[in-house]
Amino acid sequence: MTEKNGPRQQRARETRLRLIDVAEQLFVEHGYTPVSVERIVRAAEVTKGAFYHHFPDKLAVFRAAFERVDREMAERVMLGALQGNSPLEMVGKGMRACFELCTTPRYGRLVYIEAPNALGWEEWHRIDTSIAAELVHAGLEAAVEMGELSAEAHSIEALTTLLLGSILQAAITIAQADDRQATCLKLADEMDQLLRALSSASTSTTV
Repeated sequence: MTEKNGPRQQRARETRLRLIDVAEQLFVEHGYTPVSVERIVRAAEVTKGAFYHHFPDKLAVFRAAFERVDREMAERVMLGALQGNSPLEMVGKGMRACFELCTTPRYGRLVYIEAPNALGWEEWHRIDTSIAAELVHAGLEAAVEMGELSAEAHSIEALTTLLLGSILQAAITIAQADDRQATCLKLADEMDQLLRALSSASTSTTV
């Protein structure tokens, strides 16, 4: 009977993790296209056989690295959102956390520049926006319940789509900017003003 947690299985897990770690670093530093399987195994100090035992091709190890980083990003955005004192402020704090992460190559370049090229726009968009859509939609629904937004004045579904589009374009812009920090601050500040304007307009229509 095979031991799932035996020494052999532990070494296999460690090898797989090392391949993902090394591949991620290479993709962040050099991009997806220039990095070959040969380059990954050489940097990871493993054989090609070990690589193909865990991954069928370069795209598979890229996907593993991307999905891990994307999950981490979602968790950090959620932590940022929890710093807000109201639903709309939480949406704004989450967006700001996302933008700040995009100033770093690990998140900005890997998630918003390399991943669309490697996975294809449709597949990348499906993975990347699935969590963000839930967070934004939930925040807007809570804003309606708390009276920050008027259900009569806004379509939550339409507003979610518009905000997601804004977040996506802002994230790409930050990742590609020469001065990522300055670009991040400008876009985050403008997003805060936009959310405050939405709240103010909704409040005035209900008075």
